[in-house]
Amino acid sequence: MKSATLHKIGFYIILFLTVIFPVFFLPITSEFYEFNKNFLLITTSGILLLLLTVGFVVDKQVKITRSPFGLPILAVLVTWLISTIARTPNPFDAILNPNQTGAIVALAIYYFTATNFIRTKRELDLLVAGLVGSFSLLAFSSILWGTGIMENIAPWAFAKASVWTPTGNPLMTLSMLIILLPFLGILIAKQKENSNRMLVLSIALFLFVAASGITTYRIFQSPSNRPIFLSQSVSWSIAMEALKISPLIGTGADTYLTDFTRFRPVSYNMTDSWNIRFNSASNYYLQILTTIGLLGLAAITFLFIRVVSMLIRSLRSSSDASAHTTALTASVTAVILMASFFVVPPGTVSLFLLFTLLIMVVSAFKLMGSPLVHDANIDIVAASDSGIRTPILPIISFALSLALVIIYGPTLAKAYYAEVAFQQGLVAVGKNDGKTAFERINTAIRLNPFKDGYRTAASQTYLLLANSAATKKDLTAEDRDTITKLVQQSIQEAKNAVSLNPTKATNLVMLANVYQNLVNFAQGADQWAVASYQQAINLDPTNPELYVSLGGIYYARGNYDEALRLFLLAADRKPNYANAFYNISAVYKQKKDYQNAYIAMQQVINIVDKTSADYIKAKGEMDELGKLIGSAAQVPAQPEKTELETAKPIPSPKVNPPIALPSELGPETPAATPTPSAAPSVSPAAPSPTTAP
Repeated sequence: MKSATLHKIGFYIILFLTVIFPVFFLPITSEFYEFNKNFLLITTSGILLLLLTVGFVVDKQVKITRSPFGLPILAVLVTWLISTIARTPNPFDAILNPNQTGAIVALAIYYFTATNFIRTKRELDLLVAGLVGSFSLLAFSSILWGTGIMENIAPWAFAKASVWTPTGNPLMTLSMLIILLPFLGILIAKQKENSNRMLVLSIALFLFVAASGITTYRIFQSPSNRPIFLSQSVSWSIAMEALKISPLIGTGADTYLTDFTRFRPVSYNMTDSWNIRFNSASNYYLQILTTIGLLGLAAITFLFIRVVSMLIRSLRSSSDASAHTTALTASVTAVILMASFFVVPPGTVSLFLLFTLLIMVVSAFKLMGSPLVHDANIDIVAASDSGIRTPILPIISFALSLALVIIYGPTLAKAYYAEVAFQQGLVAVGKNDGKTAFERINTAIRLNPFKDGYRTAASQTYLLLANSAATKKDLTAEDRDTITKLVQQSIQEAKNAVSLNPTKATNLVMLANVYQNLVNFAQGADQWAVASYQQAINLDPTNPELYVSLGGIYYARGNYDEALRLFLLAADRKPNYANAFYNISAVYKQKKDYQNAYIAMQQVINIVDKTSADYIKAKGEMDELGKLIGSAAQVPAQPEKTELETAKPIPSPKVNPPIALPSELGPETPAATPTPSAAPSVSPAAPSPTTAP
């Protein structure tokens, strides 16, 4: 075969990827682990695709390996692409973000190219050895860090923690090591006694077991290390609400954070994790149902069924071929891995491991001579008048692959460098180097103008610079002009973030915060903040913090009736939210309704920890209210710092007279946004006395 050399190169690229992928990370981007793994996967898949299609041209035929997994993987790929194109507000994010559309496309390419490149028993054995070696290295690193050996000698400050791991997620590392234990166990059981391979596999098994035990201890030893998952019931509620909007193709890839804010039930506010925002469900299949829809769930279920069927065939097979052990081992592990997705959300390494196992199963069945896996020739032939027949499908496939790489390659390269520049900007912010931060963040925006996170960071940078400039005692006309431009740019970047992803509530909250901070500079900024908070509430209707923030603006403006209404809504959505009742009491006090102010402060007393500074503060204020309504009480000393905050008056402008901003810098009026069905109203009169605020 003329393309044999290309196939060899392709195989060794696959082997290299298998060995390096679980432990690969680079501390030069804003996210060291998943982002870099995802980019490595996309880049390598593009190279493999070019090698495969060049081989088609050299051989003058398109020859692919057909297998039971091919159709379901194509179904998964198509449903993700349809959902991304039709529903995702920012498709570019879905391409770059880990575990989203770009990763699915890359994994599909990885699967179809690898099943064509792996053709011999030796290559399959090397792939198995590469996988075992890579995860053994991961296990060894977990032992080094888990035992504390690396705590003082690790070369990076971010790698000082005892649970640090190259995957970036100790729970994912633990789950992968545990899931691979049957993989090693079956391989060892099938080896000849006292063989070198059995010794190596036994050492790997020891590393896996030791690392699993140490990592488990480290994770659960400290509450701060314990993972927090979204409950299955909340994940189910979110999925059901999302289906009402788009049942077939979901809400779009990479939209789970938006779905969480829009659709989580109000009962979630009574949990300890009520103020945490999740960008993934604990059940991967419910997440797919939510974001990719019924078609996406059907596709992944189709794949799961095929994996189970291949496991059954492996168990029933009486083949004596050595590849049978690999087929059995890989199919067992793949089933366990896919089953784990019901309770542990997969990361990039998990999905890569799954597709690697599928490649092993297909390659093993091919070497066993199974009719389920075979090579098939596909071609389109152009015939000339002279009778010469020219295959054109190889040329078409190569041209399409080359066009894909040429079109998206430079864009992805810019996006990666944008992440590098953004990280440099964040480092500069940490060093209080405003000039460098400004330059690097703007470089990131120029290279990748589609990332809303860059825009919010730029907005905050402009705002900090404006605040710094406004601290001068005697402002010149030039100073005022500079401050005006910085304020306008801060608002514009925050608005750009909203435009890039208008369904993301956090972007609107950021815009509202910018407006709120600009009451020192700009006329009417508080009105724009109100409008932005109202839009954010439409997208995050069960978040009590938003109602308190919006109520705080009305309180500062002296509109106590509207402030009270919003504070009561906050308490309605979270009946044990101490800060809501604290502000309710403050409003009643301003209205000189001391009786209701006293009752609201009693609610605070019932909620907060009796040993906390909040309790002392609330008790002191309640005693003062008691005096106002005729009940004598002793007022304890006030603590220096508590979590209870009364809405503050709008501060006097730092810039006098205030800057007049053009009306186009105000928030946009959004289209109507679907909201989940209303939750049952909960009376704020009976909060749980045992839950902290």
